[in-house]
Amino acid sequence: MFAFVAQARVAEDDSTSKKMTTCRLASQLLQGNTRVCVFVGANHTQYQEYVPYDAGECPKEYQCPYRPNEKPFILKNVIKSIKDQFR
Repeated sequence: MFAFVAQARVAEDDSTSKKMTTCRLASQLLQGNTRVCVFVGANHTQYQEYVPYDAGECPKEYQCPYRPNEKPFILKNVIKSIKDQFR
């Protein structure tokens, strides 16, 4: 029984150590057979998800890791950077 309690405590510590935030869909791009979903969250948190085209539309909201940026970013520059990666 003690081992179960110790494992539960470790699992609890892991889940609280990684902060999550609600990110909302800012843009989605189609590049070949890949869909790129760009999400923006609290304190300029930015998250990108690369999924196959067949997976369907990007969700409107997504729980993403909380990663605040030091300075704001311009969405147009982020999209340009993603497009350049596929060239």
